[in-house]
Amino acid sequence: MKLKSIFTNSFGILFSRVTGLGRDVVMASALGASIYTDIFFVAFKLPNLFRRIFAEGAFTQAFMPSFVASRQKGVFATAIFLRFMLILILFSLFVSFFPELLTKSIAWDWSAEQIAKTAPLTAINFWYLDLVFIVTFLATLLQYREHFATTAMSTALLNISMIASLLLYMKDEPETIVIALSFAVLIGGLLQVIAHVIAIKKLNMHRLLIGGWKYRKKKDVKDEERAFNRLFFPSMWGNSMPQISAFLDTILASFLLTGSISYLYFANRVFQLPLAIIAIATSVALFPMVSKAINRGDIDEAYSNLGKAFWFLLSLLGIATLMGIILAEPIVWLLLERGEFT
Repeated sequence: MKLKSIFTNSFGILFSRVTGLGRDVVMASALGASIYTDIFFVAFKLPNLFRRIFAEGAFTQAFMPSFVASRQKGVFATAIFLRFMLILILFSLFVSFFPELLTKSIAWDWSAEQIAKTAPLTAINFWYLDLVFIVTFLATLLQYREHFATTAMSTALLNISMIASLLLYMKDEPETIVIALSFAVLIGGLLQVIAHVIAIKKLNMHRLLIGGWKYRKKKDVKDEERAFNRLFFPSMWGNSMPQISAFLDTILASFLLTGSISYLYFANRVFQLPLAIIAIATSVALFPMVSKAINRGDIDEAYSNLGKAFWFLLSLLGIATLMGIILAEPIVWLLLERGEFT
């Protein structure tokens, strides 16, 4: 297990999460825990739900081992990318034309007026899913080359974009603020794509993709695609469980007092910090190592890496959990209690 890769990834994720925390602090100060934060979080929740199930979760877990084993890496990568992009664009167009249907699926007890206010924001935010899939695809290629810094730190670009919009429109009406935030999400996603394209070019991996596009009709990658499908659908099912659980949280909160969705969101953001810099950073760095070891037939090395990662995570996450329980109220006071957040 390469600790350098883990710590590089952790530092990048920490930087992104700190900017994310700054974003939430500014948002709480500008809007508090109100109907407008609820509206934005519902609109932003939907692309994030599908992102975590399809893009960051199942896609990476299925694509990495299939890509490692592929003999025609460029052609295989291009074929999978084109397939997913077509599906996502069609899905996003459907949501753009019928945003009320998707909004109602997560906010069951909201009035027609609240749904009408949220639906346009749902349509805007959902296009972030297309951008983040491109980021995930390029990030997986970078992980294959054991380059993690760009992906780990790029989320900060989304947060910085949203912070900038909050600071620019903080004194405007809440309706204007949430619209500005939604467009800032798309700008942040575009900046993430640009950062990954630059990293891909610096590592000369763009040649692989150009070659894959050039020879996509001449090289047979059906076996690799079948291997990908065998991994993707079980991965999608496994990744959907915790995300559906989070989805149900929001549905249940929609039946409660105004601001309940926001309270859940802010509490979840605090918990996400140690999860990201410890667990996610470790798993992202570990996955290509294990995939390559299995592809070489070195099962002992794969198990050794998994065993070291398990004890590393158990000790650090145990400490983080204990501190989160003991210091719950001081954490909320320190991070959130200012401005409109009383």
